[in-house]
Amino acid sequence: MRFIAAAAAVVLGFSLVPAQASAETTGGEVRPVRSVDLERYQGRWVQVAAIPQPFQAQCARNDGARYTLLPDGQVQVVNSCTRADGTTTSLEGRARQESPDSTSRLQVSFVKIGDTWNFDRPGTYWVIGLDRDYRWAVVGAPDRRSGFVLSRTATPSKKDIAGMATALLRNGYDLCAFKITAQDGGAPESVSLCPVS
Repeated sequence: MRFIAAAAAVVLGFSLVPAQASAETTGGEVRPVRSVDLERYQGRWVQVAAIPQPFQAQCARNDGARYTLLPDGQVQVVNSCTRADGTTTSLEGRARQESPDSTSRLQVSFVKIGDTWNFDRPGTYWVIGLDRDYRWAVVGAPDRRSGFVLSRTATPSKKDIAGMATALLRNGYDLCAFKITAQDGGAPESVSLCPVS
């Protein structure tokens, strides 16, 4: 298993992250980026790594999301993945800004009542790292119970991986809480992101 973890880390370039890096987190506040151009942010994203979430338990590989900016300013969210039996599953939701002046702090709902999306208990979606060319993004929450590393490709560059890791560490995340996501054409297995020494 250690060999598989090492292979997945090398495939994605996470071997660039020093083994002691997960212990060097700031522990301070989680800070979203200044702003996000939601028009540029829309499109298909591949999940490179994430803190495992209960709603992803059915997913074996190919986790990803497609975001579409809607005329009312909300964002259509369609999460999808491949189950162990090879079938694809998806779930639609909506995201909206927490406040009119913040495009980097979003609320997400996957609960629809009639024609209305219910935001009574929304999920928190803060963009805490973002490539200037929108090639990758890191999403987190103030309590650090969730975290997602996203890329436009299943095999991000070493430079992009370094940027992703820096965003996580700068916001006090423990890299060992994350698992690399198995992707066709990317990481072969879903294994811990804990740096391999």
